[in-house]
Amino acid sequence: MSNKDIVDQFFACWSNGDIAGSMALCTDDIVWDNVPMKPIEGKAAIEAFLTKFAKGMSDVHYDIHGFMQDDDRLMLEGVENYTKKGRKVSVPYMASFDFRDGQICAWRDYFDLATVERQLA
Repeated sequence: MSNKDIVDQFFACWSNGDIAGSMALCTDDIVWDNVPMKPIEGKAAIEAFLTKFAKGMSDVHYDIHGFMQDDDRLMLEGVENYTKKGRKVSVPYMASFDFRDGQICAWRDYFDLATVERQLA
């Protein structure tokens, strides 16, 4: 399975509300640097954050516009889309994933937090 396949599966699980399925694709010591927020360390902490964030979300889907990958890294550009508390949210972002032994060990998201906050206000 390619790095892109792993991330596609990660997003497919997340989009279907299967957070445990997403986390099964990650190392126990994964670090998620959700720029511009504080990094989250460890699978359990990330799962707890995603579980809380997912409350009230529906119609989650990703439009991936492009990606680059090598042996240990995947970088992609896209738009994250979802509905939360009745409000549609659409956020352009860039992401970088590092891999170790076929699992995601580091994940960095770059997006404009003000764009999210405006749409949820």
